[in-house]
Amino acid sequence: MDSNKQAIPTITSQPLRNQRSEDFASVYANNVGFEASTWDLKIIFGQLDQAAGIVDQHTAITIPWSLVKLALFHLKAQIAAHEIVYGKIVLSHDVLPPEPPPLPDELKDSPAFQQVYSTVKKMRDEFVGGL
Repeated sequence: MDSNKQAIPTITSQPLRNQRSEDFASVYANNVGFEASTWDLKIIFGQLDQAAGIVDQHTAITIPWSLVKLALFHLKAQIAAHEIVYGKIVLSHDVLPPEPPPLPDELKDSPAFQQVYSTVKKMRDEFVGGL
């Protein structure tokens, strides 16, 4: 191996052990928002305060896109297992994702934005249709 290159560490078959830090916190959220960047996704958690008519955002976690994709697999697996054991998760119609708004005129000629729009619209239609 070239002496200027470092070996890439590999994950062994030894299981990882979870350990909670001293400042570990467990909090409740019934609202989630997202802020995307080129490098990562910030997930912002909050709780609805109905009396005040606001969402009190209390925690944000930023993760790289590779972990977002991995988390999506695990979330889908958890939902599938839960619905197999307990039945379909019912969502109120007032929390369903809205239809995406039409693309602004300045983005209508962009093939990338057209593809994003049609992909999100198709995903939303399949999600709502499957409820």
